[in-house]
Amino acid sequence: MTGLKTRLETPFLQESIAFYTEYLRMTVLESWDENGDKGVILGLGDSVEGEAFLELAYVDASKTYAGFSLQFRVDNHAGIAERLRGHWAFRGPEERPWGSTYLYMEDPSGVQVIVYEGEL
Repeated sequence: MTGLKTRLETPFLQESIAFYTEYLRMTVLESWDENGDKGVILGLGDSVEGEAFLELAYVDASKTYAGFSLQFRVDNHAGIAERLRGHWAFRGPEERPWGSTYLYMEDPSGVQVIVYEGEL
């Protein structure tokens, strides 16, 4: 395998794009809006080499993502906490038994998002 792409279907497309780009600093690599099919592909940087990708696709009905989470490892969770504070609800930082520190939140579609600093 050479990469990973996860697709989330949401009626909150614009809000989700804003969440992932403004607060988590993901980059829009591709977008489309044709014949009722619209969405974006987000990346961790400006390149498509060796990355994980997140596809957000518009649907008109909410999905249930119980038990599913997206987890992003970062070098410094404090910067993300600062961007979120006062704008988006989150919990943490919480130190986990294995030494990593986690921030917990939900995206506009109810997907649990974890941002962590430390080991895999």
